[in-house]
Amino acid sequence: MSSKVLLVEDEKILAETILISLKKMGYECFHSSTLKDAKEQLKNHRFDILILDRNLPDGEGTRLLKDPNRGSSMALILSSKSSIAERVEGLNYGADDYLPKPFSYLELSARLQALERRRPPVIEGVKTESWISDESTLSIETPRGNIELTPLEFKFLTYLIARKNTIVSKSRLLQEVWGFTFLPKTRTVDYVITNLRKRIEDEPDSPKHLLTVRGAGVKFVP
Repeated sequence: MSSKVLLVEDEKILAETILISLKKMGYECFHSSTLKDAKEQLKNHRFDILILDRNLPDGEGTRLLKDPNRGSSMALILSSKSSIAERVEGLNYGADDYLPKPFSYLELSARLQALERRRPPVIEGVKTESWISDESTLSIETPRGNIELTPLEFKFLTYLIARKNTIVSKSRLLQEVWGFTFLPKTRTVDYVITNLRKRIEDEPDSPKHLLTVRGAGVKFVP
């Protein structure tokens, strides 16, 4: 079955060109030119990938990254906002990858294929001791109760849960969870860890589940 893609782009000619290319790549395509229409599309369809422009007529495209109907869709920002700071900002909002305009369609194809390979290894109802993930609601049952997460937090935590008791380097997390193809100096991983510890740990300052190993990376312990 073809992956379902929602393109959110307000430049008509560019959108038509991208849609033609996506169809040639084998994707089932939908298109929105505004935030309002994109939100309706998210209500009515479940997408595998979102391709988002940032500058839309009715607001900032990154707002869709926090939309409750996004589900587990992977998201690629396609924007003329191309500075390192703007790219990091977009990824921190919850995007999985960021491709500045102008772009190569060959690179777009490669990045979309990479996103599909990186889809979170989450299966609804699978239990890891006291931890049960539910992809449909972006929630995880923990020893402290059920918690609802943002798409990025859900992907981050389930990525580590799937690799329980294994140290994962921060550089690997930036590549696999955030989609960085470059590794800037950033405390993004630490920021997400701090927020998650407040949700899942009895004592966030003395964590038992989400551990950082100095000089090595991060480890999840059930």
